Formats: sequence, C-alpha cells, structure tokens
Amino acid sequence: MLRSMTSPDTPAQQILKSLDRDVRHSRPNQANSAHLAGLALQIFILLTLVVMPVAAQKATPKAKSKVGQKAATKTAPKTEQKPAPGQPAETPPATEAPEPPEVTDFGSRPIFLNVNVFQLEVDAASDPDVTDQVFRMKSGGLQDHERWMRAFSKTYPGQKVSVLKLETRKAFRTAKPTIVQISRQNDGRAMILELNAAQSPGDGVTPGTSLVAILNLQFGNDQAIKPVTYSITPLEVEHGMTYFYLIRQVRLNSTEYVRFLRPNEQPEKFANKNFYLIVSISVELDQAVTPPRYYDERQSLKLQEEATRKVPLALSAEKLNSGLKGMVRVKVDVGADGKVTRANVVYSTTPEANEEAIAAARQWEFPASLFESDKNPVTCFISFNVPPK
Repeated sequence: MLRSMTSPDTPAQQILKSLDRDVRHSRPNQANSAHLAGLALQIFILLTLVVMPVAAQKATPKAKSKVGQKAATKTAPKTEQKPAPGQPAETPPATEAPEPPEVTDFGSRPIFLNVNVFQLEVDAASDPDVTDQVFRMKSGGLQDHERWMRAFSKTYPGQKVSVLKLETRKAFRTAKPTIVQISRQNDGRAMILELNAAQSPGDGVTPGTSLVAILNLQFGNDQAIKPVTYSITPLEVEHGMTYFYLIRQVRLNSTEYVRFLRPNEQPEKFANKNFYLIVSISVELDQAVTPPRYYDERQSLKLQEEATRKVPLALSAEKLNSGLKGMVRVKVDVGADGKVTRANVVYSTTPEANEEAIAAARQWEFPASLFESDKNPVTCFISFNVPPK
C-alpha cells in the first residue's frame, strides 16, 4: 500500500487556498468593508511570508555559494605526502614575514626645523639692491659659523650679516602653523614668524612637503596701527637641506630697528643704516638630529661653573665705549678632552659682539670627569654679558 508523499500545507499555502475559496464563493451582495479589510490583511501576510523570502533567496544564492566556496577552500585539509622509504623528508619552504604597512598619514608625521634669523646691515645712502632669491644648500655644509659667513659673503657680497636667533621647532602638515617669535618688546611691538607646512604632489609618486613662511609685524596698538603680514615664497623642502632668503619687503630704518630689535639702544647709533631680515630653515623629515649628550640652558649654567678654563668676552675699546648693552648666547660642542670643538651663536641682543663671543667660547675647557663614564661629546651653552661684568 502506497503512502501519500504529499506534505501538509504551509501557512502561506493555506492563506492562498483561503483567498481562492473566498473569491470563488463570494457574491457581490456579500462584499462589505470588513471582508475587504480581512482580504487586504491576508494579502499583506502572503507578501511577508512568501514573496519577500523568495525574492531574498533569488538575490543571494551566488553570494552564499561564494562564501561556501571560500569556506571550503580555507577549511579543506592539506594532504601530507610521506617520503618514500630511504628518502629524507622534504623541508617546507620558509615563509617570509609580511612587510609592515607603509605609513601614508603624512599629516601626523613631524617635520623637524632649525630656524635661524639673521640681520643684514646696509648703507642707507647707497641703498644697494639686495636679492630676495631663495638659496638652497645641504645642511651638513652649514654646521659652523664660518661656513655660514662664507655663504653670505657669496650671496650678499659686501654686506654685513649677523645672527639674531636660532630656534628648533617641530611642524606638521596641518592647518595649525608653527610659531617662531623673533622679538617682543614691552610696548607691544613684535615680530612673529609663522611656518605653515602642507603636503604637496611631490614627484607624482611620492608626496612632497611645502613650507610657507609668513612674517607678522605688530606695532603695539592694533587700533591705531593695524598689524602687517608679509607672505614669503613657498618652499618645496627636502630632507637634509637648508633654505635661506632675505625678506625684501621689510626694510627697517634706524628708528624701527631699535623699536623692534634693540630697545636698549639709541637710534642715533645706527644712523644712515638700514636693516633686513634673513630667514634660514634647515629641514629634517620624520627624524630629528639630536646630540648624544645635551645640556639645556639651566643645566648649562651649572656646567659653566664647573669649567676648568673660563675666557671672558673681550671687546675693543671702541665697542666698549659705544655703550652696548645685552647678551650673546653661544652653543658649543665639547669633545672628550674637555675642549670646545664647535661654537655657534644661537641668541644675540648685541650682534656687534657675536664674533668676540664665539672666539671666547672656543677657548673654554671643561673637566675630564665629565667624560669618565661617557665619551660622547657634550652640547651645552655659554652666555656672555655685554659689556662684560
């Protein structure tokens, strides 16, 4: 006796049969709003239980089959072949470690900058035509004071250039600028240098870095005299390179020079002189060049007291009688023998005494005990008062 293989009706099929029966047996005079509402509800249930699941199944079989194939590929066991008797086992090939992902978020990668500010002194009567060209040199060739002066003698022949300030800064390729304060006086006058870094197209393959410097002049009373901003030519910078240029738009006569940079002096001392600013920027991308043993300014004061030989600043009678007042700070490198191997001015309010300060700093000596446990050179500071005390 054969059994029926017909499965019981599903809820959806029962609804379809009910709909068919209602339609076939219904009469026009029997139609009413309640019956129509019931039919509408049944149609909605039919769509929910039958039509929508079927449509979903038709839309996803390929995706499911691909997932199944991937799972089968991943989980399929590998057949291990045993070596024949008397043959050595085959060594599986070594797998290489995956390379670390390349960092492409350039906005978070720092740019390390050494920013030097110099003054260039010219004769006001002749008013020479100085260039504002951007000069580019390797940073390694500008480590010493003498090399800087030789470079300036070629780029600005016949003019006197002196260091005012050296600042070390960290910049990022974001909208926030890096600030270097050149000067700020008690009356509110200030010179502020803004450095804005940004990512550039580079060579089309590797992104580059652009650097734009902006000089702000504040005159102490923004309502009476509005601050003035000077934008400087953008630079496409590279690692290990130094860029320097003269800001031609800013020419200070003797009065403005004293007000902005030399408040302790009288304008008459610089009569018939004009002054320009030169900005140099040394660039190190991603990694700062730091000395192995660095003493900050506070630590250097104690180290100065321990020096075994202290050579004072020696100024000529003419400079002493001129009434110079200020100070010069020199950064020095000290070798394992306790002697100074390099000296550069990093801050000066009396640039007329820069050369004498460097000459004196090079003659200082420090105790051998400084290098008993560490032979690496020491980088520190020596400060000189003008006039010497």
